[in-house]
Amino acid sequence: MTSGCAAGNEGGSVPGLEKFHAALAGIEHGTRARPVSILHLGDSHISLDHLTGEMRRLWNRRYGNAGRGLQPGVPYQYYSVQDYRISMSGAWEVKSSLPADAHGAFGIQGFVASAARADAEMVLDADEPFDGVEVEVAGAPDTGYLSLTIDNAAPLRLSTYRETPGLVTLYVPAAGAHHLRLSPVGNGGPVRVLGWGVRRDGGVRYDSYGVVAARLGIVSHWRDDIADAQIERRRPDLVILGYGTNEGFDDELDLSAYRKRLAALIERLETIAPQASIALLGAFDGARDSGAGETCGDGWVTPPKLGRLREIQREVAAEKGAWFWDGEAAMGGRCTIHRWATQDPPRAWPDHVHLRPAGAREMGEKLWHALMAGTR
Repeated sequence: MTSGCAAGNEGGSVPGLEKFHAALAGIEHGTRARPVSILHLGDSHISLDHLTGEMRRLWNRRYGNAGRGLQPGVPYQYYSVQDYRISMSGAWEVKSSLPADAHGAFGIQGFVASAARADAEMVLDADEPFDGVEVEVAGAPDTGYLSLTIDNAAPLRLSTYRETPGLVTLYVPAAGAHHLRLSPVGNGGPVRVLGWGVRRDGGVRYDSYGVVAARLGIVSHWRDDIADAQIERRRPDLVILGYGTNEGFDDELDLSAYRKRLAALIERLETIAPQASIALLGAFDGARDSGAGETCGDGWVTPPKLGRLREIQREVAAEKGAWFWDGEAAMGGRCTIHRWATQDPPRAWPDHVHLRPAGAREMGEKLWHALMAGTR
């Protein structure tokens, strides 16, 4: 198994990433028509677009930009995505799949935005022109119509009806467009938007979806039929799992149960997306200012379960033939988070968990190079 701290295998694919590297080679050699698809799921390190934005920038620069996935409107304050400006107004109700008792038509984005009135709207402006528009909704017998306006064209009326509840995917060509407006038609049932965004031809499509405070178990709050259908239609060549930090801070975490849950998720992904390589991101270094743990100085300690959880991630990756990247080692080892939080300028926030934009971009670049090791 190859760690993200290894030098790589120049000239040959890294174990665990063979399928992903073969897909990239197809783009470079001109033998692959469809974009390379990457799906990245995780917690707050993923939800803030600094780490993922740096990786997306590097992939797009090398291979071309096929889109950044379908975003769930504006699910929380300060939400932003690189190269796009997304806004929401009106009577949208946004539900999160994070709470333990969460229930609803959740998919891989982790949120559902519902509305019935025509004055509820989402607006998207893209820096670069795009070739098409995609919308994913939870359809049902009672769901209504969407109105989609592309640039200054006349609005299009799109049905979200489905005889049995499940995923409805809508696609509209939009050559050279920059501006979108989406809203319920307003004279029918509600619409339940999972995500929407733009598509471009060729290159790399990098879908990244994170929920603040999420643990691996959040996937059990998603509707299996919807999430599985979303993954299947993306046909990912690489699935990245970026969970672990929040579990590692839980002193009551059942590590045996965590191991089984992680292994089961990998097995499920292998069934849904047999063409994909699977990558596990070992939790970044973190610390807290109270409770048990090995000291980092100034009263900060490393939670005792964090290191062991990371080792379980490494072990499960090896057992399942997945690729593992040690986030703590890539940062510089245990207690790096304390140095990053206190140096000038700081690369981590004072909470000793989250990375500031500069630190996140640095880690995104390191992860990108680790994932690309062995490619030509």
